[in-house]
Amino acid sequence: MTADALTSRRSGLSYAIAFLMAAIFVAPLIVAILTSLKSPQEITRVLSIPATPYFQNFNVAFQRVGRGFLNSVSITAPAVVFSISIGAIAGYPLAYMGPRGGRLIYFFLLSGMLVPFQIVQIPLFFMIRSIGLYDTIPGMWLAHTAYAVPFCTFFMRNFFASVPRSMYGAALIEGCGPYVYFYRLLLPASKSGLAALAIIQSRAIWNDLLFAMTLTSSDNAQPATVVIAGFASSLQVEYGPLMAATLISVVPVMAAFLVFQKSFVRGLLGGAGK
Repeated sequence: MTADALTSRRSGLSYAIAFLMAAIFVAPLIVAILTSLKSPQEITRVLSIPATPYFQNFNVAFQRVGRGFLNSVSITAPAVVFSISIGAIAGYPLAYMGPRGGRLIYFFLLSGMLVPFQIVQIPLFFMIRSIGLYDTIPGMWLAHTAYAVPFCTFFMRNFFASVPRSMYGAALIEGCGPYVYFYRLLLPASKSGLAALAIIQSRAIWNDLLFAMTLTSSDNAQPATVVIAGFASSLQVEYGPLMAATLISVVPVMAAFLVFQKSFVRGLLGGAGK
């Protein structure tokens, strides 16, 4: 077998594996789309194509989940900004501190990533209620921001550490202090890392269910995830509206990823190619 034939066979095998993996990941989305367009009589035929698109499922989803989507936006956007801001401010000194003190503080913050939410769920509920933020959107901001600080600090510290130290030395020679360097040079140079972290945090906060079920109880603050979960009760599951609402909830996160896709990839690679 010639080298060209061997290369061609390997390339074909790679494409076949990639296609198979893509099909595995896309299959649930296709089933969700088909289910969202089916009438109640067609729901049991999972893989069949609906005879006539049944858009009433989307009407029901919008009517019942509309306020929840607004709450999700009101919770996600500020919580992402707060958590990333605190993570960047905390990660900056850790990236430039000496190995002893910096490493101790760094691992202390990382320990927060090892604590499952279920362990602090009950204490968090009493804490949020005691300060008067139960069933409020600011209470959700506080919970998501506090729980995200260890990861955001870990992410931004490692990203800042990948920025050449020569830039910091040159800035000091030019008369820039640490604060000016951080806001005017380091943050602009870290846009890809900030974008990647924003997408990760947006997805995590947007899809959160445990925080929402623990800290909210009314339509004034419940995000879309809680309302969507309500489509599946102990008596019945409204598959059509459930799939329609799920598809609608996926759109904002997917749009954000498509818009910032290149920055997301560069950020996960530690800023390669900055």
